[in-house]
Amino acid sequence: MNLRAISSAALALTLASAAVLTAPPRAHAIGPVVSGNGWKLAAPRITHIDTKPWVIAFNDTKSRAKLTPYLKYTAAELSADLGVKVTVSTRIVPVTRGKCVTGHVISYRYMLAPDPAYPKISFTGACGNTWHAADGAYVYINSLYWDPTHRYSEASRMNVIWHESGHAVGLSHPATCPRDKYGLQPLMCADTYKDLRTRRYSSFERTAFRQLVLNRAYYPPVL
Repeated sequence: MNLRAISSAALALTLASAAVLTAPPRAHAIGPVVSGNGWKLAAPRITHIDTKPWVIAFNDTKSRAKLTPYLKYTAAELSADLGVKVTVSTRIVPVTRGKCVTGHVISYRYMLAPDPAYPKISFTGACGNTWHAADGAYVYINSLYWDPTHRYSEASRMNVIWHESGHAVGLSHPATCPRDKYGLQPLMCADTYKDLRTRRYSSFERTAFRQLVLNRAYYPPVL
């Protein structure tokens, strides 16, 4: 074998070894993981998060004034857990229920009883792109939680905002709701606004966030 052939063979072996090290094991056979103990992704619509930065915007100036102090903390936690930049802006992006917000923008609207059929709830509409990556969302936060006659705690209000923001980036309500070592359920359970008082994402949500990142391996890289 001549020197050129030896060099080519060595290069081919190096590339093959690199492919084995970088490729997810049996990626095409397994597919993205979308649920686990106490967490669930909004599959098949959203199965992962890409590396593009996110912007938090607001439906109007009232929503911006009320929710910005909370969302600065939410954004910092999402940035840390997802490894992507999440910034709270002053942008006004009006929202309509049922109409996607895209471009890695989450727009929040603060209003009373946004769903007349369920006047005590808040809700989120999250959108995925062609590659099933989270791509944007609208979030309606019910101003009822600030009504002093209903006596919601500040922790409960924070839980609502964190819960809906989890939906915005691709988390769903888990199929089962276990309790952690402190006896608390995952924040993404639908009925724990008053039960869970960690005021931040739990280990269950952080596991889901890690999986949103790991699932990138099954999709083309963002250009």
